[in-house]
Amino acid sequence: MAELLRESPVRLAPMASFTNAPFRSVAVACGSGFTTNEEIDAEALLAGNPWAAESARTDLDPGVVAMQLLGSSAETLVPAALRVVEAGADIVDINMGCPVPKIVHRGKGAALMRDVTATGRILTAIRRAIDVPLTIKIRGGWDDSQPNAVEVARMAQDVGVDAITVHPRTRSQRYGGRAPWDVIAEVVAAVDIPVTGNGDVTSLAEAMAMMAATGCQSVMVGRGALGRPWVFDPAYEALSPEGRAAYETRAIAGHLDLIEGYFPPREALLQMKKQLAQYGAGRAGARGLRAELFGQASIPALRATWARQEAEVLTGIEVAAG
Repeated sequence: MAELLRESPVRLAPMASFTNAPFRSVAVACGSGFTTNEEIDAEALLAGNPWAAESARTDLDPGVVAMQLLGSSAETLVPAALRVVEAGADIVDINMGCPVPKIVHRGKGAALMRDVTATGRILTAIRRAIDVPLTIKIRGGWDDSQPNAVEVARMAQDVGVDAITVHPRTRSQRYGGRAPWDVIAEVVAAVDIPVTGNGDVTSLAEAMAMMAATGCQSVMVGRGALGRPWVFDPAYEALSPEGRAAYETRAIAGHLDLIEGYFPPREALLQMKKQLAQYGAGRAGARGLRAELFGQASIPALRATWARQEAEVLTGIEVAAG
């Protein structure tokens, strides 16, 4: 696991409703290390939920892929882990960091950090059942009064977890404020297994800064990669404005083609709208563009709308270049 992390020092983080197979594929093409799928609810997977089954597909993944599971008991997480390994998961990752109320109220996600002993029993059962690396993604703690990332990390190491990803905010902080990177450093100092850092990283330079500041072996980039999968490619930064625009056009076109070929038409249209809205964020007239994109009723109309936006961007670059 340590060698794999050295080969993948900066990679795409799992994000619900975004890091599906097409986005993972594009991120890897742009330089991301191995990727992790969007969280799969273990109960839903075992019940045959179509969305959960879709999320467990690996046929578009060009290399190593970790499958992240969400659950609250060994009774569901163990068979779900076996199911995703059978489906092609190279790594099983347990989500112990999701702060969303509807998740934690059911004892899942960050709620697993509240009872370290019980969670240790769950992880022990999963470790005994699977023969691929087992990893976890945690937060700094449940709330500011319970910053127990170090305690959880030590427990995980003791039960045989192979690596840990740390998002240093507590569950109660969600995504607000600045991520306290010192929490990552404390976990790194407390365990011998590899630690990946996550939180407020939007560029390769910031990823390197996190590694230098905390000693973590690798970094996951989440929201900083939405609409910017080229964040993983050091060559992108060296390009001219024209070169960057061409790079972005190719990456986005490839992403749209993957979405259209992977999902049924209705779902493909929705996914394309969501991803294009992210690609358009920060551009001139982004709010109006988003409304226009989501107003389209067909994939050809959506593509035509985006093509006009691309043309406007290129015209602006040419004008600026004189």
